[in-house]
Amino acid sequence: MHRKGMLLYLLFLIVWWGDLAGDAPARAGESALPTFHVLIVHSYDPGYVWTRAITQGVAEALKDLRPQIETVYLDAKRRPEKTGLEKRAGELAERIRELAPHVVIAADDVVQEYLVVPYLKDKPGPQIVFCGVNAPPSKYGYPAANVSGVRERWHFREGFALIKRILPRATSAAFLVGDSESGHYVAEELQADIARNGPYALDVSHVDVVRTEAEWQEKIRQYQDEVDVLAIGLYQSLQRGADGAVVPAATIMQWTHAVNQKPTLGFADTAAQNGLLCGVLESGHEQGYLAGHMAYEIMTRRVPAGSLPIVTNKTGLVLVNLATAERLGVDIPFEIIEAAGVVLQ
Repeated sequence: MHRKGMLLYLLFLIVWWGDLAGDAPARAGESALPTFHVLIVHSYDPGYVWTRAITQGVAEALKDLRPQIETVYLDAKRRPEKTGLEKRAGELAERIRELAPHVVIAADDVVQEYLVVPYLKDKPGPQIVFCGVNAPPSKYGYPAANVSGVRERWHFREGFALIKRILPRATSAAFLVGDSESGHYVAEELQADIARNGPYALDVSHVDVVRTEAEWQEKIRQYQDEVDVLAIGLYQSLQRGADGAVVPAATIMQWTHAVNQKPTLGFADTAAQNGLLCGVLESGHEQGYLAGHMAYEIMTRRVPAGSLPIVTNKTGLVLVNLATAERLGVDIPFEIIEAAGVVLQ
């Protein structure tokens, strides 16, 4: 370990043992557990299904420790202005210094960019576990002495293979995603995966990152005559126009379903809420559970986060929506329905 990393590690141990010494009165009985404080910092708002799933996964992984878990939100989908995010992150950094949690779980790319990198990385404490990160971890200088976590992988190859089994005659697809930090990263990962590992089961002839509701509507109309399948990513940050107001996701999908006649494929767990035909979905719960397990290791083994390897999610959840299939006149084979993790009717 280089000299700076060794000094940070030793300082971490001093701070750690001091924290445990402060817990000693509460642990007078042999069976008592130390009180651990875990702060979950979300990039998005508490009503977002992905956000809730991460919190649930963290809580499940840490349930044996019975920690104090607190959640805070940067609300970047509903309030994406850069100056506002910088202000909220700065205020939160000061609060973290006052709270001195044992572990901060930093969810999604926005928190890395605005909070962890400028304020928390390479400090003696707290220890940081990231999750839901779409960018290459090296973009943020991860791993660092006090940072490790969970890289988010979308199941592109598996998803296109699934819809090809449902629609054997389909040959082409377009991928649409909203203009956000995560949106850009998943679009880049899709293109990089094709370049590294060869084409998918369908030819992905268009990969579009769109900013506004009007752009989204234009693309949906355009692809009615150009592709066989619409693959849909995140759409929670689309803006109405020059005023920058974010259009509710339900409004976007209500319009999309009214106009679109193409089978739809999803990759984010929001696909289960918004009527897409099928998908192999990444799981917020899995992201949170893996991050929570790393936090468990940090707190029980008293090791710095940077000593743990970065991991990637593996489990994709197969979704089929039978109501959407009926509306589009698509016959989903029974063996796919039988094997699916989520079947909506």
